[in-house]
Amino acid sequence: MKENYSSIDKAVMILECLSSFPYEKSAIEISQELKINRSTVHRILNILVDNKLVYQSPSSRKYSIGARAYQIGSAYLYSQTSMDQIKSILEKMAKEIKLSIGYAILVEDKILSIFELESYQAVQIGYRVGTYYPIHCGVYGKCIMAYYEPYEKLKEIVYSSKLDKRGPNSITDPDKLLEEYSKIRKQGFTISDEEYMKGIVGIGVPVRNIKNKVTGCIAVKYIKDTINEVEREHILERLKYYADKINNLNLW
Repeated sequence: MKENYSSIDKAVMILECLSSFPYEKSAIEISQELKINRSTVHRILNILVDNKLVYQSPSSRKYSIGARAYQIGSAYLYSQTSMDQIKSILEKMAKEIKLSIGYAILVEDKILSIFELESYQAVQIGYRVGTYYPIHCGVYGKCIMAYYEPYEKLKEIVYSSKLDKRGPNSITDPDKLLEEYSKIRKQGFTISDEEYMKGIVGIGVPVRNIKNKVTGCIAVKYIKDTINEVEREHILERLKYYADKINNLNLW
């Protein structure tokens, strides 16, 4: 880590580090991951703990995101236009099809999970709100990035991104990923079959703003082999129906 990074830069990096799996880390682990001097990490963590942005477990002595960080994140979420209405639409869909429902949006070239509803499914998949998802595997990343504009910038992002293997069928070749994007644009929906996580299948459709630009994705996730072809077609039809309801909110 370059020494010319400010303390604020490093504090932000520590918060981002704690917002990724396994969501609880020691000061040494943070120091090693970010390549920041351990004493500096301790100093910043103490300030973050004092301000309740970070919490330290009394038993493990490890650090995790604190309640105040959640409060700030929630303020961002609910400052966005129509979020309460979107949540209501997702809850109606979850109640109807009895499967895990999620919604993600594009935020500065990153895919951010906004809502995850798993109340109606016996086995919890465990997707987390506030998580950034990859562009190359899983319904969120593929569905949203397939429509990214301009195309030249999309290619630049694809070829500069780390396309690591998350599940058995992750797409790790940039050329194949661009071909997958093209297929998604033609068919109007995305399927992820054990790409992000072994045993998990996802179906997603794009959500558009008032300018007809794709800014989000509404998706269903389920355990592989629990849904047949006829059921999958019905789920896709309902996804499109509820996506249209979100589109009609005139999102910016």
